Amino acid sequence: MTTQTNGDPVLDPAVLLEEPTADDRIERRLDRIEGEMHRLDVSTRRTNSAYGLFAAVAVVVALANLVAVAAKLGGKETTRTVTVNAPAAAAAPAAAVHASKVTLREFTVAPDPANVSAGKTKFTVNNAGKAGHEFVVLRTDKPAGSLLKGNEADETGNVGEIGDLPPGSTKTLSLNLKKGHYALICNLPGHYKAGQHADLTVR
Repeated sequence: MTTQTNGDPVLDPAVLLEEPTADDRIERRLDRIEGEMHRLDVSTRRTNSAYGLFAAVAVVVALANLVAVAAKLGGKETTRTVTVNAPAAAAAPAAAVHASKVTLREFTVAPDPANVSAGKTKFTVNNAGKAGHEFVVLRTDKPAGSLLKGNEADETGNVGEIGDLPPGSTKTLSLNLKKGHYALICNLPGHYKAGQHADLTVR
C-alpha cells in the first residue's frame, strides 16, 4: 500500500478488484444461509400460529355441534301414536235372567239380582230372619217405599205372593212378568212400615 503526500493511504485498484477468497465465499454463503434460516423460522412460526388458530376454531365449531346435538337428543321427544280402532263388533245381547234369589230379614227384602228379563221368572225366597214373613210382588210405577196406605202397603197391582214363610224356610214363586217396575214387599202388620220392601226392574 502507498501513501499520498498528505499521508492518506492510496488504495490500489488491483487490490479492490481482487477475487474473494474461498473463506470469503464460504462466509457469505453462511450469512445467506443464516438469513434464509431466520426467514424460514419466522415463516414457520407464522404457519404454526395459523395452524393453531385453525385448530382452535375447528375445536370451537366441533363443540358447538356437539352441544346442538346434545340439546336435540336431550330435549323432550314427541311420539306420535296412531290408534286404529277395529270395527266395533255387534254387542252381544245381554243374557236373559229369569231368576232371582230373595232373602227376607227383619226388616229387609234383598233380591239378587234386582234386574230380571221379561217373561217367566222364578223367585227363590228364603226367610233368614227370626220372625215369620210374607213375599208379595206388586206391579207399580211408584217406588217400593211409597206405597204406604194406613199402617200397611197398598197392594194394588199384586201379581203374586207367598203368604207364609216361617223363619229358616225357603219357597219358590214363578210368575210371568212384563217389562216394567215392580215392588217386592212383606205386608205383615208393621213390616212394610219398618222398611221391609225393595224395587225390582223387569227389562
